[in-house]
Amino acid sequence: MAEGRSRVVGDAALSTLGMLMSGGAQFVLSVVVGRVFGPGTLGAVRGALSLANTASLLWPSAAGQSASLFVARELAADRAEVAGQVERHLTLRVALAVLVLAPTMALASVFVLGLGWGDAAWVAALVVALGAYQIARGIRFGRARVRMATVAEAANAVLGVALLAVVAWLHLPGWLLGPLVVGNAAYAVGVLWQALRGAAGMDPSLRRELDLFVLWGVAGTVASTGLLQLSMVIAKAISAGHDAGLYAAAISLATPLSMVARALSMALFPEMARQLGRQDEAATRAIVDRATRGLIAVMTPGFLMLLVVAEPLVTLVYGAGFHGAVEPLRILLVAVLITTIPVAAVNSINVRGRAGVRLSALLSWVGLLLGLGLMAVLHGPFGITGVAWGYLSGVSATALVAFGLVWRRDQQRWAWPTLALLLAVGVAVAWAELGIATSSWSGSLLGVVVFAVVWSPVARQLLRPRHGPGPRVSTGNAAMTEEDG
Repeated sequence: MAEGRSRVVGDAALSTLGMLMSGGAQFVLSVVVGRVFGPGTLGAVRGALSLANTASLLWPSAAGQSASLFVARELAADRAEVAGQVERHLTLRVALAVLVLAPTMALASVFVLGLGWGDAAWVAALVVALGAYQIARGIRFGRARVRMATVAEAANAVLGVALLAVVAWLHLPGWLLGPLVVGNAAYAVGVLWQALRGAAGMDPSLRRELDLFVLWGVAGTVASTGLLQLSMVIAKAISAGHDAGLYAAAISLATPLSMVARALSMALFPEMARQLGRQDEAATRAIVDRATRGLIAVMTPGFLMLLVVAEPLVTLVYGAGFHGAVEPLRILLVAVLITTIPVAAVNSINVRGRAGVRLSALLSWVGLLLGLGLMAVLHGPFGITGVAWGYLSGVSATALVAFGLVWRRDQQRWAWPTLALLLAVGVAVAWAELGIATSSWSGSLLGVVVFAVVWSPVARQLLRPRHGPGPRVSTGNAAMTEEDG
């Protein structure tokens, strides 16, 4: 137990560092484009980036997650040859997927976003590069090469930012996606070369299990993560270029902290698979409990302090011309916080095989349909703020139901952490919406200090080691378990 806990903590820390570096390159891209080229170009670039990210959700992302699970499982069972077969199979599936997705998204960038054909070519290239990155990262985590993955992420980020500086200095707006293409491709090429050298044969039942797992993973990922990308595409398609740029700025400031949760997810998923492979339900539930309490303790102040300082932060990063991004930013910060807290709970659903990933997908689709419906209704009267409200509503429905299901299934003791979270969100939103000295840095930082002082004892209690009884382990199996069909 102690060894597994140490591995999870170490892997989570390295994964977080790598994810922050990689995501930081996209953040720097947004800031540079907004500052140098203005809101119109920023809206176009973020729209193109959202199309490419959406494409990665349509197979590569789920394939990468599957690699982290199945490769770890096979290696733990001393089946290295089968692990190689899994890597080869998933890599070839991703290659087939991007052959379809790249031209599709290129055409969408022209006919939906109104971009030129040169920009469309960069969108297609980015679809291929992001697909390669996703599967390569999953393979590295499945093989427990987290340190190597982190070094590669750092190199990817440094290369991307250096190339971006050259593009901005030469003032070449048509080449702005190029640095991301080169960086992501460089990250993946060595890993995928090795993966394609794996044994070609595979047991048909394992192939079917892999493909169905990825298929359900795609359904869930598209509906959950895809809603954010679709909201950007919708904002670009139905708003003026300036408003789309404001929404892009809000997204770029709201999402970086969520990379911590995504990195934790990459570390938790293989470890949960190992514990369930040993039929150690108590260890799995304890991992979920510790991770959830840690996320509430750390992520709540992170997001809510950003909410309080949103107005001066937008002006500092993007300039006074982006003031219209403040209200969407505050809504998106609450939304991303709500999706971040249940990360461990959602992982504990997905790791239980096809039944779990299917349930997660269905919940995500409910949230997607709700979110898109509200975006359609609210965009007219509220503009990009209505799009943000639609996103908040959709992801809240999915996240809260998943959180509640795992809370009940595992009989976790999450009552007071949940109450603390809700009270903190309520106070921060009220502080910001009532305009209590939030327009300047001095007033906003006062709010941050007050929040930090009040939250500190709560965080200490959440992070304190629990020596008493943990989650109650039920002998009856109300959990989502592995099934054949």
